[in-house]
Amino acid sequence: MSSKRGREARLKPQHANLYPGLEPGVWLPVENLIRQVTQLIYQDPSRRRVITGPRLLHQEHFEYRGVSERPEGLPASASRLSDASAEPTVFPPAKAEADQRNQRGPTS
Repeated sequence: MSSKRGREARLKPQHANLYPGLEPGVWLPVENLIRQVTQLIYQDPSRRRVITGPRLLHQEHFEYRGVSERPEGLPASASRLSDASAEPTVFPPAKAEADQRNQRGPTS
């Protein structure tokens, strides 16, 4: 991501053994932690069920602080990006026009 969203998390010390390479108790941007946890899962897929839960960052393994700006187009009922199973409600004009052209198919 190009800009920090303001949300930070830190690994709880009692779960440090599950996350090699992560230092417990250190506040980091959530985006960085997501990349690191994804890399751990990529290196050893069997870890997935141990270190993740309903969300990529296991709620019981991390403490959180800060707030994130709500991404444009995220449905009002969605509390997090991962909740956004619905199509975004607002597209930037250039993207909306490109999507319409793609739906029409090739022109002869």
